[in-house]
Amino acid sequence: MTALSMNDHNMTERNINERGMNNQSMTERRIEDQRTSERCILIVEDEPIVQLHLQLIVAEAGHRVSATASSAQEAFEAADREPPELVLMDIQLQGDLDGIAAARILSAKYDCPVIFTTAHTDSETVARTRDVGPSGYITKPFTSTDVRAAINTAFASHDRMKAAEKRENSLVSILRTMDEGVLTTDEQGAISFWNLRASQLTGWEADDAIGRDLFEVVQFAAAGDDETFRSAASFALSNRQPRSIPRVSIVGRDGAARGVGIDIEPTGAHGQQATGLVVRLRERTEPRRPAITTAPMKTRFGSGTRMLLYSHDTFGLGHLQRCSNIIRALLARNPGLSVLLVTGSSVAHRFELPAGADYVKLPAVRKVGSDRYEARSLAMPDSGVMTLRSNLLFRTVRDYEPDVLLVDHSPVGMNDELLPTLEMLQRRGGCTTLLGLRDIIDDPTAVVNLWKEKRIYDVLRNLYDHILVYGAQSVYDTVSAYEFPDDLAAKTSFVHYVCDSREPDDPEPFSPGGAEPLVAVSIGGGDGGADAVIGTYLDMLEQFRSQIDFRSEIVTGPLLPLEAQERFRKRALGLPVTIREFVPSTTPLFRSADLVVSTGGYNTVTQLLSHARRALIIPRVLHRHEQLIRARHLAKLGLVGCIHPLEIDPELMFDAVRSALDTDEQALSRGRELGIVPLDGADRVAEFCSRLEVSARQNLNRGAQ
Repeated sequence: MTALSMNDHNMTERNINERGMNNQSMTERRIEDQRTSERCILIVEDEPIVQLHLQLIVAEAGHRVSATASSAQEAFEAADREPPELVLMDIQLQGDLDGIAAARILSAKYDCPVIFTTAHTDSETVARTRDVGPSGYITKPFTSTDVRAAINTAFASHDRMKAAEKRENSLVSILRTMDEGVLTTDEQGAISFWNLRASQLTGWEADDAIGRDLFEVVQFAAAGDDETFRSAASFALSNRQPRSIPRVSIVGRDGAARGVGIDIEPTGAHGQQATGLVVRLRERTEPRRPAITTAPMKTRFGSGTRMLLYSHDTFGLGHLQRCSNIIRALLARNPGLSVLLVTGSSVAHRFELPAGADYVKLPAVRKVGSDRYEARSLAMPDSGVMTLRSNLLFRTVRDYEPDVLLVDHSPVGMNDELLPTLEMLQRRGGCTTLLGLRDIIDDPTAVVNLWKEKRIYDVLRNLYDHILVYGAQSVYDTVSAYEFPDDLAAKTSFVHYVCDSREPDDPEPFSPGGAEPLVAVSIGGGDGGADAVIGTYLDMLEQFRSQIDFRSEIVTGPLLPLEAQERFRKRALGLPVTIREFVPSTTPLFRSADLVVSTGGYNTVTQLLSHARRALIIPRVLHRHEQLIRARHLAKLGLVGCIHPLEIDPELMFDAVRSALDTDEQALSRGRELGIVPLDGADRVAEFCSRLEVSARQNLNRGAQ
């Protein structure tokens, strides 16, 4: 680390002392203004003199140091006590995690800007920081001016970004629900936004209208009206002035004419060339009364019913595996059922579905932060792949016309991609909508705040008929934890835990039994937890090689990057361990193992609760706390052991494995016998569906909109 100069240190200290004397003469109002403007900053720096220097500069800049830390672990603990608004992070830290890894976790969890302080500005170091999205860099040795400028810039940039996001979210929410048809175009006249009311007035669904030319979609009953509209749009675009048409007749796709008023406004900053148009359609006639029709007949769910399952699958394999288990149970109970799975999993082809089921593959994405995603394989911008997924989903549901829709866990889908589809189904009617929720979502306070902000409670209230919780209320009370209002609690059913109860047709042959115990290691699909679990486990085998008296089988999961798989295979050479990328079923492995060491994903945990003798869970805490909450609840029930991933090291891993192998292996068996964690969820979902009454749509025109 590079120490600051003594002159700079003395100058800073003298300036702060002078500021302190001046503060004594401030009025109460000025003091209060300072308090309200100060921001909370966490300093992570393992060089004491540099740490002190940064504290002095932060204080001089009028901000408050919430805490100082010398390692990643200390930083996490400090942030838990008081979430920071900004982090000054040294890249080179002592311990297992460097500053880049620590910053990635803090930035994702607390949505705070990060400024890296470093003496290393080589291209490789800078490249490693890019996925964190730092707000700046401070090169050592630095001056007070450098630090103050970086802090001010970071706060200003972050505040502008959050304000813009808030304005955008508010605007989109308002536009979607306006009683006027609202659409926007680019400079060439291609439609870029289309709200629900515009669909009702024109008969064009958003996915069909977006991307088309404005004049192709908005059609008029009279040629004169068409000319008036084109002239007004051209004038608004060329002269950057709004135009209004009091009354014209537009013709919808159904051939019906509607009287509307049209307002046209150019988009773009004042004085700049217009970048597009905003067009508002206001109905000028009395709303048409719906035709009186005979209510559709009802029939019992079963043979002939069309069911669609949506699984966004942005992280791991849990969603896909849970849906697969439910589909098998549904078709076992209802052989004539037609089931379509819509999934974003990149490995959906590895899961064989039974006769009567098929799947549609959405472009795969990966989660790179809190509510941040990017294309996993396609060379497309984030916005492009999100639009592609949403349009594919909408068209699939529209054309398949399901009688029942079961959504896995995410009420509005990834980045709200499911919302247009849910709204379309509500307008059309005839589809029973079910939400299948994992019992533990995330930290309750965070979920409740997010759901209130995004109006998810209203979505559950207005767009879903039933909520199925994949869990047991006695183990984790989802309704209470996430503050379901009474009306939502009334339509919520706990259907127990969903797991794969099949017996493999051709069990995977694992190392034949012998005197040595077998330890199985799994990180689920492989989309997280690799270094904390597999990496530490291999470190343990190497470090305690002479004391290892057990065999090991490691399953990396098919989503683990090839580079990491190869790295682990090389490290395993000469160690008493076998590494596999994928197995069709973990059941034989978990049954054969004397101990299972795993992450705490829903599917992995239900499998070990079904088959394992002993279990040690190292939960993944990246992006959310779901696995940590689950592991701690099961540990309190005495069923598993639990180690926080930020505490794990080879020594602790070895002690935990040895201790677990020496404990009573009957804990999980007794838990299964007593039904502490009921695991018949897939069958109970099938049973719940069998009691539904659905529209007899096979007797209706399925092409009607």
